[in-house]
Amino acid sequence: MTQKVPKEAYTYFNEGAIYFKKKRDIANYLICINYLSDIEHRKGHFNKAFDLIWESLPLAHSIENKRPLYKFHQMLGILYGAFGKDSIALTHAKEGLKIAKEHVLKNKESSSSIISSYLDVAVQYVEMQTYKNALNYLDSCYIAQGNNNRLLFVDGVYAITYLKLGNIEKSKTYFRNVLPYLEKQNNGFQTSISFHIAELKDELKQNDSAIYYYKKSLKAIDSIEYNIKLKPKVLEALADTYSKTNQNFEAYKSMQAAKSISDSLFHAQSELNKHLFEIKNNYKEALKKKEEQLIAQNKILTANKSASSRLKLLIGALLLFIVISLIAIKQRNKMKQMAYTREKNNAILELKNKELTANALQIIEKETSVKELLKSIEEENPKKFKILSRKHKQSNKKLWDDFHLRFTQINNTFYDKLLELHPDLTATDLKHCALIKLNFDSKEMSHLLGISINSVHMARSRIRKKLNLKRNENLTSYLALVN
Repeated sequence: MTQKVPKEAYTYFNEGAIYFKKKRDIANYLICINYLSDIEHRKGHFNKAFDLIWESLPLAHSIENKRPLYKFHQMLGILYGAFGKDSIALTHAKEGLKIAKEHVLKNKESSSSIISSYLDVAVQYVEMQTYKNALNYLDSCYIAQGNNNRLLFVDGVYAITYLKLGNIEKSKTYFRNVLPYLEKQNNGFQTSISFHIAELKDELKQNDSAIYYYKKSLKAIDSIEYNIKLKPKVLEALADTYSKTNQNFEAYKSMQAAKSISDSLFHAQSELNKHLFEIKNNYKEALKKKEEQLIAQNKILTANKSASSRLKLLIGALLLFIVISLIAIKQRNKMKQMAYTREKNNAILELKNKELTANALQIIEKETSVKELLKSIEEENPKKFKILSRKHKQSNKKLWDDFHLRFTQINNTFYDKLLELHPDLTATDLKHCALIKLNFDSKEMSHLLGISINSVHMARSRIRKKLNLKRNENLTSYLALVN
């Protein structure tokens, strides 16, 4: 459809844009906009082509599907190139290639988008006469394809590049089969290929063949209304070839036609597009106008303000400053008070924990003494030992319960925060964590909990796993930070 005559193609893609906009299919809507811009460019309406892309560019940036975005950059590269802004054109072509690569990789699409993007960059390098870089990007087209099938569009640009480098034989080889294929497809690229084959014939001093292919290029430009900006260049080259063969009248007519088309296409058009191709797009112009309006309004307001209104403004600003200062002072004092209270509470907490620890150590000492007494009673009176041992265990449990109650009262948020961070901790795990927080060693914990030292070590290891601590992370340091 893109190769149809512009009127038919424009109607098709314009209807498509309206349809997809109603369906809220933004990606396909933007693809239609890109084709509309290309059609305007083909007709030589560069201003309209540029407007279509630039107005839709923010929308292309906003959607996840980046296919329209890389096509927009390709089109901007073509448009800037038409007015000789080669560095800007190359920037857009390369940006289009970058986005196309990311899009294809993310969506696992075919490499055709990457190939066309490589080709765009290569064409821009040809325009800039940087032929070595052009050849590198053309090679990349075949690398991206990954098979031995011929890419006739790429071969066409290879042929043009080698022609510019003066390698006539390679140029002839690459031109072979390209033009018949493009004519069969009714593709607009035939306009350029016919022109460059004519240049090749000129190099070979085959003037009649050169004239034939120049006319072929002109016929294609007129019939499919494509690549109109090339027409003045073709006519100038044709005039030169006519001159070589002493067909002076034909040369004069061709040169006159070239001048007329060039004037209508570029002279007047360049005036219309001047702000566009100096990177002054419509958005920047609109913003600039708004800024100018605001500045003008501010100047009028400033000129009309009386001394009394300025004084009121000054007093208002002063009052506002005083209020803000008072709020800031009040807030700072509040923060100082909060910090003081926090420090005071931390100090009290630390003192109470020290008292609790000292109390627990006294219990451990008594526990050791009681165990020694029970051991001596066990040898003399086993029956009495059993009775006293049972009472001791009950008493020991009560002591632990009292200790646990006091710890909870002093460190009232410790268990809550610990369980919030690690909900799979058991009641036994929490007892161990409390003693570890108070810096009890394994032996002291063994006495308090009535278990072996080995059991304490196993419990610590189990807790470390539940807390997801690494080998180099200290359990005591971690629990000390939980308040």
